[in-house]
Amino acid sequence: MVGQLRRRLGIHFYYMLLRPLHAAPRASAQSARVCRVLAEETLLAQCADPQLNLKESTLRAALAAGDVCIGMLHEEGRLAAYLWYSFGSARHTGSVRVEIGPRVRYTYKLYVHPSQRGRGIGRELLARAAQLGPRRGRDLDLGFVAPDNRSSLRAFAAAGWRRAGYAGYARGLGGFAAFSSAGAARLEARFVNSKSGAEPEFALR
Repeated sequence: MVGQLRRRLGIHFYYMLLRPLHAAPRASAQSARVCRVLAEETLLAQCADPQLNLKESTLRAALAAGDVCIGMLHEEGRLAAYLWYSFGSARHTGSVRVEIGPRVRYTYKLYVHPSQRGRGIGRELLARAAQLGPRRGRDLDLGFVAPDNRSSLRAFAAAGWRRAGYAGYARGLGGFAAFSSAGAARLEARFVNSKSGAEPEFALR
């Protein structure tokens, strides 16, 4: 159903997931994988693996904007998974971006290498990254996940996140309109089209 809305009508709908930063769970210390903030040179080296879905231009832009990438690596240095944190505005897809308010640390692009999926690595990374990532005065972690992305929803739920609203956008025939629940609006979390200036937006209450 959600996929049909995207393909046929251009409607993109996402659950808003939240977790208080003080409630981030402690991850098991028994993991053989190393979790750390990834420097630019490390990320650039990982771009050589096409299965990691990392593009040099995109990651350079994110780092220049102050975003932070945290990765989980095997002992030999291969990247098993990564996620990004933003504190203002982050690219979603194409010209669409996510903007957030001053209370929020935005978690985006949680990605697990195809060869490592089904092992609980996404949940482990969410838990361990929450302790490593900078907070910059924020008190909430926020993420957007599509309802049909069941693996990500399970990972977020296992890491202590809860559903607290929704947001999304509709685009077609050259137009763009964002929508959100009241909870998302209160946190100033919304989708915007960076190519068209001010966006029409409405909150459903």
